[in-house]
Amino acid sequence: MSDFNPSPEFEEKVRRAMEVPDAAPEFVNRLQNELARRPVKMTSRFTLKPAWTFALALVALTMIASAPAAVNALKRLLGYVPDVGLVENTGSLRMLAEPVTVTRDGVMLTITHAWVYQDHVELTYTVQGVGESLETGSDTCGYIHPNNDFWSDADADLRLPDGTIVRRDYAGAYQSANSFAMKPVYAVEIPSDVMELTMVLKCIPFTRIGEAPENWEVPFKLVAIPEGTVIGEPVIEVEATAVQPAVEPTAEATSSVPAPVVTMSLTKIVPLESATLVYFRMDMENPDPSLISIMPADAYLINSQGQKIDLIGGYTWQPFEHRVGSEFEFRSQTKPADGPFTVVVEDAVAYYAPLYSEPQQATPDEMSFTFDAGEKPQYGETWQIGRTIEIAGYPVHIVSARAASFADIQTPDFVNGSQGYDYGYEFLVETDPSAKLLVWMDIMSETANCWLSNQNINIPESSSIDFTMLCKDGYPKGNVRVTIGELSILVDNTWQTIWTP
Repeated sequence: MSDFNPSPEFEEKVRRAMEVPDAAPEFVNRLQNELARRPVKMTSRFTLKPAWTFALALVALTMIASAPAAVNALKRLLGYVPDVGLVENTGSLRMLAEPVTVTRDGVMLTITHAWVYQDHVELTYTVQGVGESLETGSDTCGYIHPNNDFWSDADADLRLPDGTIVRRDYAGAYQSANSFAMKPVYAVEIPSDVMELTMVLKCIPFTRIGEAPENWEVPFKLVAIPEGTVIGEPVIEVEATAVQPAVEPTAEATSSVPAPVVTMSLTKIVPLESATLVYFRMDMENPDPSLISIMPADAYLINSQGQKIDLIGGYTWQPFEHRVGSEFEFRSQTKPADGPFTVVVEDAVAYYAPLYSEPQQATPDEMSFTFDAGEKPQYGETWQIGRTIEIAGYPVHIVSARAASFADIQTPDFVNGSQGYDYGYEFLVETDPSAKLLVWMDIMSETANCWLSNQNINIPESSSIDFTMLCKDGYPKGNVRVTIGELSILVDNTWQTIWTP
């Protein structure tokens, strides 16, 4: 770091930027729950339940961090800011000078954070005063309409002083930082002399049209961060290299594919007043080109006194936003005791998606099958399929399809009911039981909108699993085309890394 000594005025601006009012809890909870529950294609996940038992013994992978002097070296000017995450001062960083609040008809919209980097802008805002007006449906702000190029009126735009409008970046390099509507990211280079921007918002996400103020414009000022200044809590970067498991994992004799060798690397530690943040990556040796992501299933740490402390993930379970080798953030439930601690990860889930890998590893025809449902499919009617599709070496045999309804998959997780998705098909799939896998499918229908599925299901204890996808507007009829979009494999190992402060 440089010898720069911030002035009291500068420190006051930074302090005010960090101390922002909280959004109404009911609004934040409902918004995030709605975003998490809304059907999202290509985002299947495992529900990890204690009831699962696995026949294979856990294999311990131990990583010992390098010498404390090297471990504690601050390699980059990284800081951690609550509700934002890691912030790197690249030498041209600008940030929100102070939170800005606009109040209209009892509704308060507050820009709490803004970070202007060389090639993108990250924005965070909160809303208070909308309470129970949050809704879902076609008459609500943020409802996704067909052919809208992803954007909706709930997406905040960024207006530059010259009048240029920048839309939220949905599919670029900053997608992982752009999980929720109220944390938009903009892929744009802002001229260095620009110190004021304006957020433009048509309507507040998930409020019923006409029941909350619309057409918001919130100007905000920026302040330049001097080179060599760390914003927020200092981040300790760990120089550690993932190593081979002590005993290389092997699949059961009946398995058609060797068990994948997955490694874990500790990358960063952030000591906070009441907790500790832990960052690590997961990777795989000689992965199949269709591998998209490896997600940790259960993580905790054991402190210097032998106490187990749960680690809570600071991310959503969206594999396509966490590509192989990307960093995961976890927060300890309590502050660990002084001294070294061990970070433990039990089990991981590997996601393969040949159609969505880069480059693409299969054609849609290779990942699809069809069956003739006739012109009037009836609930409970069954069709034999008998098609085998191989993904990353794993054979997936589709046995049959059965006309299903929402009642077949309804669980307490579906708090909003079927949302109109009441017609669909359940597919019986035969797989290698030792591989412990699940599949995600997509019904390609021109006559019905198909989306809702039973993604939250257990790993099967036998070779048979089922996948159900439901549609609106009746059962898809005629020749129904179904595409396998994703294969998920449970990797039942244990990884450990010891960190010494």
